[in-house]
Amino acid sequence: MRLAVAALWLAGGCTIAAADHERLGDQAFRGGHWAKALGEYQTAQRSGVKTRVWAKVGASAIRAEDFAAAVDAYSELARQDPTRAAEAASGLERVAHAAERRGAAGSPAVAKAVLALRGIAPGRPLGRLALATLAAASEPSDAIGILPSALATAGSARGVDTLLLRLGDAQRATVACDGAARSYRTLLRRTDDARLRTAARTGLADCALLLGQDALGVSDGPAAEQWFDLVLGYETETSRGWRARIGLGDARVLQGDALGAAVAYQTVASAPGVPDSVRAAAVAKLNGLGAASAEPPADGDA
Repeated sequence: MRLAVAALWLAGGCTIAAADHERLGDQAFRGGHWAKALGEYQTAQRSGVKTRVWAKVGASAIRAEDFAAAVDAYSELARQDPTRAAEAASGLERVAHAAERRGAAGSPAVAKAVLALRGIAPGRPLGRLALATLAAASEPSDAIGILPSALATAGSARGVDTLLLRLGDAQRATVACDGAARSYRTLLRRTDDARLRTAARTGLADCALLLGQDALGVSDGPAAEQWFDLVLGYETETSRGWRARIGLGDARVLQGDALGAAVAYQTVASAPGVPDSVRAAAVAKLNGLGAASAEPPADGDA
């Protein structure tokens, strides 16, 4: 009985302490003492106060320019009380705008706030915050999530083209090569900029090689041939070009075109400057075609 009473007393003491700290935080907030208010609210949190204090932590942290604490507070508010997700999303948007006003120094905080916002409200328009976030978004997966909004708010054709290249590169880095190929092709249709075109062609060739290999893996010879032909439209006497040429031979084998496959393999086997390992692979495939054609017919086929 005494233990139960003691436990109730301790629980009540914690609640009272939390309420005191919240009240002190409210007083400090009304007086414009943002850092003090933040400290009191954080102490109230540690004392087990209700979810409402997370919003107060966020509001005071914004004014104290402790943006990391503000992002954490609003993220926690949404996690602990999903009915307040819209409130948390608005808070994160305020964090991002406040951090943006600090210029380059605030870029990491903008990115952190926007990425948290996307987790809570994926469909919420980002406006110019998308462009500000990209400056600090180092992970390709983060950039992919932000780039569509950034493209929608880009102010010039050059800006759109630059963002399309970044989108393609981010998609390629996350092995989303179907999407990357579309992004690079769109860029190539839009721009005459030599630097952007060179980068887009390189990215497209890289993705096309991977997509061709994927098509071979599922025995889709026609699709594989199309992808390898695309690579060879941009590169021939390069490592990627030689691998595409061998892949082209494999695609033709799948389609029953042994002569076409032999031509592809022979091109690699006889060309100057081909790495020894690649040349050996081409010769082995060429010899394999010869062995297959020399096999005697099966019984009943003579």
